[in-house]
Amino acid sequence: MRFSVFSVFKAVLIVAVLAAVGGGGYLAYKRIPSSVKEFLRPAAREAVPPGQEVIVQVPKGASLGQVAAELENRGVISNRLVFRLVALIRGEQRTIKAGEYSLKTGSDAGDVLDQLISGKTLMLSVTVPEGYNIWQVADVFQQNGIMGRDAFLTTVRDKAFLKEVGVEGDSLEGYLFPDTYLIPASDKSNGRQLIRRMVKRFHEIYDRHVRETAEQHGWSTAQVVTLASLIEKEARASEHQLVSAVFHNRLRKGMRLDCDPTVIYGIKPMGSKITRADLERKHPYNTYQIQGLPPGPIASPGRASLIAAVKPADEDYLYFVAKNDGTHQFSKSLQEHNQWVNLYQRRNQGHN
Repeated sequence: MRFSVFSVFKAVLIVAVLAAVGGGGYLAYKRIPSSVKEFLRPAAREAVPPGQEVIVQVPKGASLGQVAAELENRGVISNRLVFRLVALIRGEQRTIKAGEYSLKTGSDAGDVLDQLISGKTLMLSVTVPEGYNIWQVADVFQQNGIMGRDAFLTTVRDKAFLKEVGVEGDSLEGYLFPDTYLIPASDKSNGRQLIRRMVKRFHEIYDRHVRETAEQHGWSTAQVVTLASLIEKEARASEHQLVSAVFHNRLRKGMRLDCDPTVIYGIKPMGSKITRADLERKHPYNTYQIQGLPPGPIASPGRASLIAAVKPADEDYLYFVAKNDGTHQFSKSLQEHNQWVNLYQRRNQGHN
C-alpha cells in the first residue's frame, strides 16, 4: 500500500515523540498528550462513524501487517502503520492472539493492541440443562452452530471416542454433565472439544468421595449414573434423596421401579404424554416391564442426583405421586399411595 508523505511524516513523528518522552516503549506512548495523539491520528473515514461495534476475526498465524490491514479496513484504527509502530515499539508484534473480537471503530491503536494481546475474544455461552438426553443435547449443539445433530449423535456413540474420554458403555448418555460452558465464538465448530469438556466435568463431579461410596456398596459407575438419571427425571426441588430412597427400597425388595420417563426413552420426546399403550410397550428401558435398572442412563444427571444416587434418604418410602405443584407425595404402603393418587387425580381433573 502507498502512504502519503503526510502519513509517513506523522508515523515518524510518533517515534520522535516516544523518544522525546523518554523511551519506555508503551509507557511512553501512553504518556503522549491526547491532543498530540489526536493530531497524529488521521481523520476517521466518513463511511465508518467512530464508536460503532465491529466484529473482527484474527486468524491463526496472521501476521502483524495482515491484522493491521484488517483493522484499518474495518475502521477500527485509522492508520495501519501507526498500529504496527506501536506494536513494534512495545515488542508485542508476535503476541496478538487469534480469535473473534468485539472492537469499536475509531479506537486508539494502543487500546486495540491491548485487547488483541489479552486474548479476550468473544465467547459463546452454551447451556445444557439438567435432565437433557443425548437427543436434546444434540439439538443444543445444532442450534448454537457447534455441530450438526447427526454428527453429534454419531460422535457420542463412537466406541473409540468413548474409550478416549474414559467412558464404558454404548454412548455418552448420562456423562455429558449439564452446565453452562463458555467457548470462543471463533472456535464454536470444534464440537468434539466441547464434548470432551462436558465429560471431563462429569469426572470432576463424580469425584473420589462419590466413587468410593459407590464401591463400598458394590455399585459400578454405570449403575450409579443410570440411577442418578432416573432421579434427575423424577425429583423436584430438594426431593432427590427421597426419590433415591424409593428406588433403592424398591430395588432391594425386587419391585419394579415404575419410573415414567423410562417408558418413552428413545421412543418419544421427553415430556410427551404417557399413554396406557406406552406403559405396556416392551422395550429394554421400560421399568414398568423390566426388573431392576434399565441398561443405561436416560438423561444427564446433575450434582444433586449423582450424590443422591449413592446417599439416599433414610426412609422406608416405596411410592410417590405428583402433587401438581411441582413436588411429590411420598408413601410407605400401596394403600396409602392409592389414597394420595385418588386425591391428586381428582384435584387435577377438577382443575381441568
